[in-house]
Amino acid sequence: MTPAIPTRLPAALPQQRGAILVTSLLLLLTLTILGISVVQITRMQERMAGNQRDLNLAFQGAEAGLRDGEAQLAALAAVNTCTAAPCAVFARNTLPVLNATTPAWWNTNSQEYGVDGAKELTDLGNDPQFVVEHVRQVKYSLNIDDLAGRDFFQVTSRSAGASGATNTMVQVTFARVID
Repeated sequence: MTPAIPTRLPAALPQQRGAILVTSLLLLLTLTILGISVVQITRMQERMAGNQRDLNLAFQGAEAGLRDGEAQLAALAAVNTCTAAPCAVFARNTLPVLNATTPAWWNTNSQEYGVDGAKELTDLGNDPQFVVEHVRQVKYSLNIDDLAGRDFFQVTSRSAGASGATNTMVQVTFARVID
């Protein structure tokens, strides 16, 4: 024989208030906000890394322009200065304040890295540009007939990064021995 099944229900079931639902929704909202914040921080770090790379490429391009200008100066047998572009070596106090010039000025008055018209540095938006200015001649002795001494030049190079949004300008003083 089978035992009898009770037919009566417990007197009162406890009422549920939904506290677990509210708590889990608040926890889900907190985790969503935290996730969105992490995504935004990651995106910002990627942008900063890209900008740093662009700046580094622009700086390296400007350095390459300086070295090209120095190499051209060292290869010149005689240095003839001039006051108007196109000019290999500008006379003293001819150039404007170079960090205030426009890209159009650089395109008109500067020399391009490497062979003009050919793009040698493929990581950059454009090849670096440079200008050379004669600064001063210093003789070794006070004797007028003695020409031995040094010629000092200022080589200024400008380069843009890969995106074209970053511009870097560097300058160096270059000395040539006069015999």
